[in-house]
Amino acid sequence: MLSRVDVALGSRSYPILIGSGCLSAAGSLFRSHGISQTNAFVLTNPQVGSLYFDTLRHSLTEAGFQQVVRHDIPASEGGKNWEEFSKTCAALLEHFPDAGAAPLVVLLGGGVVGDLGGFAAAVYRRGVPFVQIPTTLLSAVDSSVGGKVAVNFGGVKNIMGAFSQPRLVLCDLSVLRTLSPRELRSGTAEVIKYGVVCDASLFELLEGPALEKLIALDPETLIQIVTQCVRLKAAVVEQDEFDKLGIRNVLNFGHTIGHALELSARYTLTHGEAIAIGMVAATNLALRLQLCEPTLLESLTQQLTRAGLPLAHQGHPELFDPAVRALQLDKKFRNGKNLFVLPVRPGVWKQAEDLPWPMVHEVLMETLQ
Repeated sequence: MLSRVDVALGSRSYPILIGSGCLSAAGSLFRSHGISQTNAFVLTNPQVGSLYFDTLRHSLTEAGFQQVVRHDIPASEGGKNWEEFSKTCAALLEHFPDAGAAPLVVLLGGGVVGDLGGFAAAVYRRGVPFVQIPTTLLSAVDSSVGGKVAVNFGGVKNIMGAFSQPRLVLCDLSVLRTLSPRELRSGTAEVIKYGVVCDASLFELLEGPALEKLIALDPETLIQIVTQCVRLKAAVVEQDEFDKLGIRNVLNFGHTIGHALELSARYTLTHGEAIAIGMVAATNLALRLQLCEPTLLESLTQQLTRAGLPLAHQGHPELFDPAVRALQLDKKFRNGKNLFVLPVRPGVWKQAEDLPWPMVHEVLMETLQ
């Protein structure tokens, strides 16, 4: 039984299918949703590919795909770079030089695979169709949905990219059982994010035993929370697909300082760990501006602690200067003015622009001392 969430974007609309054990039916699901390509280019990484590529290839072959090519990129965020992007484009051209045989690009992996591969699909021959098959909790609830595809370049995260929507997202939650505990806990950061700024009911749910059940991969809890998060993101994307109205900024709660820490720490923090710290920092900014009550920070830190996520990156004051430089290159900033997403109460947020840099620096240093 598959749960379905539709992202309504007119001609660019697509379904998100969520279930367990559905990877083996991927090919037939693609066909039943109107995907007609006869060739497939599967982008993955060595770890995920060794576990799931054969199942996917068999499913695609059974559905009539004649040529199924696998291309691997590194699993870490550090591999989401221009060199690997160029290699991926070169592999597409090598295997599918004929415009008439343009493949379906299948992204089998986490956020790195989804971001880099989606960008390659968006620009190869001015765009070929792609599908997302997220294999991490983080990518299932967040990065596989919404059409933002990108690579890191020049020391700036996601600075080179495009908006390109997938044809379909297929979430097989059974694959999460092979995640490391650290990666699984990392994914809960994005779940907690949705509760803090998008949905008070999700925040309340995570205050109870659902958070521990999620980490334990309880099937009922997992499909409930993943579906709820996907619906929340779909609703935001439908209102502001191209991030022009400021509505989509809500999804960046914790990401401004979080991305700066992720980059300056050279990816020794996972994305979710960096975002967890960034959410604490953003809430501390909200407290200084009297936008929220101390109880919100207490509840947030309790949830993050229960999820096994860090609240700070203590003992690393040497990262302050590189983190400040990374902050100043944040793509949300305009005309030299910073911009932060700050929580007010569960499910409510406020965009704050041009905060005093000494205040931002003080909060950042608190995360590192």
